[in-house]
This record gives sequence, structure tokens and C-alpha cells, in this order.
Amino acid sequence: MGKRVIHSRQFGYVAAALLLLEINPAIAQDRRSTQLEEIVVTAQKREASLQDTPISLAAFGSDQLERFGIEDLGDMTAHVPNVDITPFPNSRSSLVIFMRGVGNNDSQSTQDPAVGVYLDGVYIGRSVGLTSDIADLERIEVLRGPQGTLYGRNTTGGAINMITAKPGEQRQTRITLGGGNEGQQSLRALFDSGRMGPVSARLSYYTSEQDGWVNNINGDNDFNAEDKEAARLALRWDVSDTFSIDYAYDQSEIVGPQAFYQVLNINEEAADNSAATQQALENAINSGNASPGDAEALAGTAFVNTVLIPQFRERASENRKEDGEWSIPVRDSETEISGHSITASWDSPVGTIKYIGAYRELDEEIYIDYGAGVEDWFDVYVRIDHEQTSHELQWLGDINANMNFVAGLYYFEEDGFEHEDDRAGGSEVENRDITSHNEAIAVYGQLNWQTTEALELILGARYTEDKRQAYKDSINFENGPQSGSDTWSNFNPGATANYQWTDADDAFQLSTYAKVVTGYKSGGYNVRSTEDGFQPPFDEEQMISYELGWKSTFWNQRLRFNGAIFQAEYDDMQIQQIINNQQIFLTDVFNAGQAEINGFEFDVSVVPLTGLSINIAYGYTNAEFVEVIDNNPNSSSFGQDVADTYTMPYAPEHTWNLGIDYEFAPLSFGILRASLNYNWRDERFGTASNPDMEGFKLEDYGLLDGRISLSEVALGDSEWQVALWGKNLLDEEYLVHKISMNFFRSGYFGEPRTVGLELSMRL
Repeated sequence: MGKRVIHSRQFGYVAAALLLLEINPAIAQDRRSTQLEEIVVTAQKREASLQDTPISLAAFGSDQLERFGIEDLGDMTAHVPNVDITPFPNSRSSLVIFMRGVGNNDSQSTQDPAVGVYLDGVYIGRSVGLTSDIADLERIEVLRGPQGTLYGRNTTGGAINMITAKPGEQRQTRITLGGGNEGQQSLRALFDSGRMGPVSARLSYYTSEQDGWVNNINGDNDFNAEDKEAARLALRWDVSDTFSIDYAYDQSEIVGPQAFYQVLNINEEAADNSAATQQALENAINSGNASPGDAEALAGTAFVNTVLIPQFRERASENRKEDGEWSIPVRDSETEISGHSITASWDSPVGTIKYIGAYRELDEEIYIDYGAGVEDWFDVYVRIDHEQTSHELQWLGDINANMNFVAGLYYFEEDGFEHEDDRAGGSEVENRDITSHNEAIAVYGQLNWQTTEALELILGARYTEDKRQAYKDSINFENGPQSGSDTWSNFNPGATANYQWTDADDAFQLSTYAKVVTGYKSGGYNVRSTEDGFQPPFDEEQMISYELGWKSTFWNQRLRFNGAIFQAEYDDMQIQQIINNQQIFLTDVFNAGQAEINGFEFDVSVVPLTGLSINIAYGYTNAEFVEVIDNNPNSSSFGQDVADTYTMPYAPEHTWNLGIDYEFAPLSFGILRASLNYNWRDERFGTASNPDMEGFKLEDYGLLDGRISLSEVALGDSEWQVALWGKNLLDEEYLVHKISMNFFRSGYFGEPRTVGLELSMRL
């Protein structure tokens, strides 16, 4: 497939030409607002204004998602401070999500994430496949901080709501074609039937492909090449004025090679130690003092020092490479996801009764070579099958004019299978099969009480029971397979006081809130464990968070300033510890950690001029381990507090972004709009502790994105839009992931500058 390249100079020419159109006198009516639009969210299970919701919350509507080029959850990290979202090392389809320094940097089916992801109210149990496109998103809401009452277990860091578009009242068709450099091509199609009596339907489809930006020198299957496809069908039946049923089916697929892990630099300390070991073995053999096995050890060490390390040294580069190779064939990894959901809602005499039921399944195959083409270094193959079923019954009602409530029952069940085959040094070092079964039930409730005209109290609680079963068969288990079953339960209360300092008709609006909330992440079994580490299971971890926040608008609704200050205490943390650094693919999990997290975040949005909007968001996180007990029996510090050697992973201290959007005065033939967004994140680490922490350090970086669009261009009965966009416009070289491979550090870089053009038609 030939590449269609749009050079940065051409980008500038087209941008300048579009900007010059501003001098054309406009005859259309100027509809540009001089105020910020009201944002409606469903973060508390019912519709409410963002400004009336006492949660540190960022919300993005369909217009913003399009303008910022947000196609999957991974793109959100550029727009929400104190949120860090990174692809999982061996799977670009899986995401490692952290909020305010809280998350889980593993993806196994028996250890839950700490940030809950929801699609139309349905909890997504696994992080695999989260980079897949949702064909028809209406809104994304990011809730920072523990959400244990309404969202339940595994939201100690926060929650993300993805809300899809529902069938509309009017019939419409929209088709968008896109293309760009790196062979990018895309098609997005939407058909909305409109109301047909009591029934309406909405069908959306998305497909895209792009060439890889790292050339595979041994074939045509370039690294990072990717084909995506997603479809969604939404049906709505308004049975009566008070009863409706919504059904949705979604399907998505990702196909393409994994990223290229290139050698970045040599771990000189490890190389020196290996050379010293070789010299010591040679001296022992030459002096006749050799022990049994020394000759074999010498042969292996000499091979590493004379063959492998020189190859790593030759390949090492801390700059992004354009070419790469694997020692194994570069094969496509594949991820397939599908799901059914049904939502029935009845506006009864005693309130709204809602049922949400869902079934989802995923299948994934992964191939990756961590050795950057060095023969027989470290190759991984993984196959995952997973399915989940959930049922939720909600009751939303009003006790009187000053009190309303949300109550619910929840059931969740999942089954998983995972096979992994790891090869190193020409030998099979791991071959394991894992099956798992998880169940969770919960009952919850929240009461909102407007005690006075200014003061609202929110009280909530949730009780959860979890049951887990796991089975593991591994070539590293000398005594055969192991299995286990255990249960956990937790009670999560929360309280919030929200005070409105101004009257509803005041030009200046200010409310503040204070909350104490708790979070809980269930226990489980570590399927990456050593033989001794599989049993007993690790227990749950818990968090209590204190937060002070404010919501305010100034200047006749032209300036919005929201923020929060938080402090959290994290207990019984599930800490992964490498027992043998020569077997980094085996880790044991212990409830060995305590941490304290404090910080703040704020978001400022302003409309200083007609058509011009500016958004500045900033987050600060100070996350530190208070206590970590070393459970490695091979360590000299076994049983001791080693917190000073641990760093909270994926917790950049400073994150911020600046967004500027300008809608020009309307032209006689359309609306011209330009947007820029710059985001920055500080350095962070991909693991909590390792003898070579430098091998997991990700340096700070900033990225600039932009978009120019000309919309509402009428041609006959249709309306057209053309948009020119660019990502990473400064062509920043930044590492997405980095890992220590003992003798060297390996990592892969983010996408270089990409630019493209979109053409959209609406009927």
C-alpha cells in the first residue's frame, strides 16, 4: 500500500489559506456565544449540571471529542490532568490507567484495575481492548478520586464513563472520510432512522488503517501498523410514555503488529557485574577450585558477554528509530471485542426503576519480541479469552422536595482463560495456562438532602462481596498445578457536604464541597507468581480520601473555575515484587504497602472574546510510599521496611494542558474554526521498585495537536465539513513505555508527527 504524505509545509499553506478566508465579509448571522455552555453529566446516576455535581469531574461532549481527535480512552490522557493512561507493555489494546497516582500496572484477569471503566453504565471488567474505538460516542466523563458508593469495587482511583449516542428523533445520515500520512485511511458512517412510531434505530460503523511508523527491515508487516473496525447498533422502543427499552450491540477489532521495543542503552552496572562473574569463574577453573556447574555457568556468561552484550551495544540508540527487526517473524496481534446490553427504564409512581443487563466477551492473541532483533533473547506469545455478565437494578426517587435518593442491587460474573508462552536464550522459560472465575454482588444507596437552601448533604454506602477462583499450570511449578478459592467483603461509606454561597440568579456563582469517601479493590490470585507465591491469595486493598473542592462561574458565565484539593491514605496495597531479577516474568504480590497521596487540580475555562475559548487545566500529585515490607526471602532486607527504595508508579508530579479554540465570524458559505491543544506531563516510572529503576523511567514531554475545520457548508440538501488536523505537530520524540531487560534498557516511542484531512457529509 502506497503512503500518502502531507508535508508540514503543505499543512502551513492550507492553514494560512483557511485563515485568510476571515477577511471575506460575512452575511450570515453571527451565532457565536459569549458564554460558556452548560455541561450536563450523569456522574451521580441522574442528569445534573457539571457545576452542581460535587465531584472533581472532566466531561467531553461529541463536539470536543471530534475537535480534539479523541478516538479511544488512550487519547484522554492528553486532556485530563492527574490522569495517566499508557498502553500495557505487551499489548497496545490494553491500557494501564492511573488517577491521582492510583492504578494497576498489570492486566491479569485475577487482579482488578483500580480505575473503573463503564460503557453506558456497564462495568468493563478487563483492561484488554480499551484502545478499541467506540463507533458512536456522545460523551466521556472522568471522575477523579474514589467512587466506592455509586460505582463500587475497583474505583479507588476513580471512574470513567463512556456514554454512547442514542437514536434521535429525526432521520439523519453522516459519512466522514479521512486520510493522512503514514498511510492513514478512515471511514465513519452513521445512520439514524428517526422516530418510526414507538421505535427508533441508530447504526454506526467505523474502519481505519495506517502503516507502521517503524519499518520492518525483514518484511512488509511494519511495526505499529494497525487496522481497526468498530460497529454499533442501538435500538429504542418507547413502549409507553413512562416505559422504554434500549438495546445495543457493539463490536470492534484491532489487527496489527505490536510496537517495536528498541535497545535504548546498556545497563553498564549489570554488564560490569557479568564481566566480573566471568573473570571469577575463569580464575576458579584455572586454579582448580571450580565447583560443579562452574564450567556450564562460564559458558553461559561468556556467551552473554561476548555475543549478546556487543549486539545490544551496537543496536543501542536513545533516539527514535525508523527501522527495526524481530528475531521471530513479525506477526499480527489480534483483539476482538463484542457486547450486548439492554436497559429498561420505568417512570413509576414511586420513582424511576431501571434495569441494566449486559454480556461482553473478548479474544486476543499477542506476539512480541523484547530483544530488538537479538536472537533468542525474550519472546512472548499470549492468548486471552474472557467473558462477563452483569445485572444492575436501580431505583431513583424523591422522598420530598428536598430529598432524593439512588439505590441499587448489582451482580457481576466473569470467566477468563489465559495461555502464555515465553522463550529466552533459545529455551522455553514459561508456559502457563490460567483459568479464573470471579463473582461479585453489591447493594448500595445514596441520599441527597437539601437541608437548607444553601446546604446539601450527601450520604452513601455500598456493601460488596467478591468470590474468586483461580487455577494455574506452569512449567515453573515443580509440584504440579495449583488452584484456590476465596471470598472478600467490604463496606464503603461516604459523606459529602455541598454549600452554595450565592443565589441562583447572581452573576457570580460559587459552591464548595467537602467529602470523605472510601474505596476498595478486591483481593485475588497472582497468575504471574512463582510456585511459592500463588498461595495464599493477596487480600483487598483500601483507601480513604479527603477532598475539598469548589465550582465557580464569573463574568456573566464567561469564566468557569473549578478545582479540588485532596489527601488519601492507601492501606494494604497489593505490591508486586520480583523475587529473582533473572526471571522478570515471575512476580509475587503481597499486601505489603501503605502510601499517602496529596495534591490538587483545577480547570479554568474562559471566553475572553466572542468566538474565542481558552481552557487551562493543571494537576499536582505527591504520591509517596509510607511503608513497604520486603517479602523477598532472597533479599538482604527481607522483612524490613524498604519504602525509601519504592516509587509510586505512573504518578507524574505535574500535568497540565492548554486548549485554545476560535470560531471565526460566520462566512457566507460556512463556519471556520481553529483549535490548538498542548499537554505536558512530568517524568514517571513504570514500576514501583526494581534494582534497575532507570530502566523504567519515562522522561517528561509535551505534545501539541491542532485542527482547522470549515463546517456547515450547504450543497443542495446536504451539509459538508472539511477539517485539517495534526497530532504531535512538534514531532516530539517521547517514550510510551520502557523496561529493564537486565543488561540493557528497552522501550518504544510514541507516534511521530501525523497530519491528515477529513471530509464529512451530513444529510
